[in-house]
Amino acid sequence: MKNKSFLNRKIYAIERRIIPKVKLQHKLDSMVGPFGYWDQLQQYQLSLLKTFGLQPHHQLLDIGCGPLQGGLAFIRYLNPNCYVGIDLQERVIEEAYLQVVREQLTKKNPVLAVGEDFGKYYFRRKFDYIWASQLLYHLDENKVDSLFEAVSGMLNQTGIFLFDIIGYPNEVKKTSKWNGFNFHLHSEDFIKKTGMKYELMAESAGTIERYGYPCRIPLKTNILFKISKLKNGPY
Repeated sequence: MKNKSFLNRKIYAIERRIIPKVKLQHKLDSMVGPFGYWDQLQQYQLSLLKTFGLQPHHQLLDIGCGPLQGGLAFIRYLNPNCYVGIDLQERVIEEAYLQVVREQLTKKNPVLAVGEDFGKYYFRRKFDYIWASQLLYHLDENKVDSLFEAVSGMLNQTGIFLFDIIGYPNEVKKTSKWNGFNFHLHSEDFIKKTGMKYELMAESAGTIERYGYPCRIPLKTNILFKISKLKNGPY
């Protein structure tokens, strides 16, 4: 009986440590999806931006930052005062703040904000990198236009804007939704024309699977785009 009691106490102690972490991870995964890929997707985001030249001293704006799936890795990597995250949902930004505290990253002084304008009227600074992971396919054409307008005003002259759109093949239907958000398919031609409207040059950079996106997730066929400012105007 003594051994059984000791074992029960050990199991209880383990459960007290593990169960809250499991519940928290489930909560975080539910905000970004899909379940079970948090660490892999975090590494993918940091690796991708480093591939395109991100350095610790660069200023980064993470649009649709969520509860900091990629954000935590960015904050750790970047110098203090270099990370800015913005999201549409207040509850998500509240969780992001908690994440910064849990991970003891407050000294990095990240800026986290709730906003519907992609930061256009909120931030009075320029960014070397702007990142929007798995965001544009939840935006209709008018919203994409607004995003590009905002980016054109916030991006440094030599800065880079990176994002992905739904690629082919895909499982998106007209009724497809995620957390209440609709899906929208955008063509490469639309992306390029909208970019030109705001003196931004868009280049396709292949599927996100090439940059470490987990191959078991159907969205691996998404197309990554790199956008930069036209050096001498549109003509």
